[in-house]
Amino acid sequence: MNIDHLIQYGRAKKPFEDLTAEELAEVHVRLNKEIRERAWAVGSPVYYSIDDLLIAEYWDGRKMILEEVNGELAETREYHG
Repeated sequence: MNIDHLIQYGRAKKPFEDLTAEELAEVHVRLNKEIRERAWAVGSPVYYSIDDLLIAEYWDGRKMILEEVNGELAETREYHG
């Protein structure tokens, strides 16, 4: 499935390439909100990176830094940024 199919049958009114900076910002905010809601609805954290740190954000607002420990990713400390 290509992006044109998603745009045509999704909620978008015009192709991604034709969106203004303001429209892109609005899409960004909406998609981030939807991603968080969907992940948290099934009990999963949302993962993202900030300044080369991998962060896991939980529904209750906790943000944990993930680092490699003995070859595995583990939550090592809370992120307060």
